[in-house]
Amino acid sequence: MKCGWVSLVLESQGKRDYPIVSQVLKMRSAMKKLLVIVFLCLAGAAQFGCGKEDNDRPDPKPEPVRLDRDTVSSWLARNSFFITDAWRFAGKDSVDMYKVDTLLPLYAKAAILNFYIEKGAGSIMFHGGASQFPNTEIPGNALTFNLNIRIFLPTEMNLTWNEEMGTLNVETRAKTSYFPMIVPGKKGYLDPVSFNIKMSAEQAKAATIKPSMRFIFEDEDPKLGKVTYKITMKPMYQYYREPGQQASAKYFVYP
Repeated sequence: MKCGWVSLVLESQGKRDYPIVSQVLKMRSAMKKLLVIVFLCLAGAAQFGCGKEDNDRPDPKPEPVRLDRDTVSSWLARNSFFITDAWRFAGKDSVDMYKVDTLLPLYAKAAILNFYIEKGAGSIMFHGGASQFPNTEIPGNALTFNLNIRIFLPTEMNLTWNEEMGTLNVETRAKTSYFPMIVPGKKGYLDPVSFNIKMSAEQAKAATIKPSMRFIFEDEDPKLGKVTYKITMKPMYQYYREPGQQASAKYFVYP
């Protein structure tokens, strides 16, 4: 059924004028297509305009990671940690401190840290004896140690909770003969983003990303200016202690 005005044209013109009607219908079809194209262009322009406006908006800053004081304390308390690496950053330059000072890796293997902490306050100690031995029992690239579990000695590093940052602060208190490289009065903090130690020994064995945490210290170097030190520590797990043994036990760590 044709619309009214087309019917009138047909009735008035007769069959001989059908070509004229065909032209009218073609024009009408073309107009419809044109309107559709215009609509799509307008919709695209509106979408582009909105997208551009959204792109002009600055990305919102992510909320800083904050740690819970008691959770951190409970996972650190009386647990042992091995320093796997230490890096110094000055501007765009980065230096592996273990390669600059070859004594540092030796200290790391001889002085296994232990955290004495409760409710965000305490100090860092170290085991009174540590000796590495070949790993023949733990899967993967784990390092194995015998640790003295009776005697703990001070590093002269204090721990306090930083409520504003939601993390743990550490400050060197005094120089000690055990760690002659430590300078009193230096301050650092636990990088909240790096805190990934909430694993049991079995979870650590199975984990693709091994447990670790990182401390950050900022300092002024006479030659380099502002420098940042990043020190990575990884938890050690006790896996064997002879019955009745109170002085030593076997531990492993994934470096």
